[in-house]
Amino acid sequence: MIDGHKVIAWTPYGRERTVSLLVKYMERDVKRGLVDEYRLYLNTDEGQEHDRAYAHELAEQHDWITLQHRPEGIDLGNLPKQRYTGLAYREMVDPDAVYLRLDDDIVYVHEAAIENLVRARLEMPAPTAVFPIIINNAICSYFLQACEKIPREWGEVGMYCMDPVGWANGPFAVKLHEMLLGHIERGTVEDLYLHHDFQLPPGTQFSVSCFASLGSMYAGLEQPGVLVPDEEEAWHTIHHPLATGAPNVVRADAIVSHLSFFTQHAFLNPTNILDRYRELADKAAA
Repeated sequence: MIDGHKVIAWTPYGRERTVSLLVKYMERDVKRGLVDEYRLYLNTDEGQEHDRAYAHELAEQHDWITLQHRPEGIDLGNLPKQRYTGLAYREMVDPDAVYLRLDDDIVYVHEAAIENLVRARLEMPAPTAVFPIIINNAICSYFLQACEKIPREWGEVGMYCMDPVGWANGPFAVKLHEMLLGHIERGTVEDLYLHHDFQLPPGTQFSVSCFASLGSMYAGLEQPGVLVPDEEEAWHTIHHPLATGAPNVVRADAIVSHLSFFTQHAFLNPTNILDRYRELADKAAA
């Protein structure tokens, strides 16, 4: 718990390859008393039997890991599996809990990230979502460039979630990860903290790889936990902020790393970047 509030981390789960790193950071922060529960929302396709088996193994090994399944009796039609993640919020209605969403390819969580992000969430109840600095997130890269943390020579990033440089440029993503890995290895990650928190104008679409939200917000919806529309990124970054008029916030002193957008896979996969992150994750849980 943090400041008397239960902290429930959760992941739309699909890939052992990267969750096997993320779970090490969850283990570290469970041991530190910062995370109370970690939920894996099973969101896999046919042919992913190995990935599903790994999730079940984790739940059997750790009493703080629970599996969450898509609600029964809801037909979303022939939609990609990413559209099903919005249904997970139907079980996030504890009014005293802080929910921390982490994509299944978050491969690094700085040791101060969860505590700083959750405390910020509790201090600022108005935003729909409070985001950390997400390495390899276009808008975060825009803010990092504004604070002179990312060289503009690598490419100018605009304040747009699918920016041609910050979202679609594979070599740029490789440089970002190499930059962060260098800071981790030197013990200087805090040098990447922003000068201050940044507000996102209501209606600004933002890639929701990681954010903190309040159970009281979901409990207070007309149908508790039911997002309308049910696409979680649109609801959290466009529709609900516009409805409330409250800007979402990027917190200056919390850092995580998001491995890859599909536009970057061809450039990141041949590198040793994931192996380097894996070594760090193994050390974090030791």
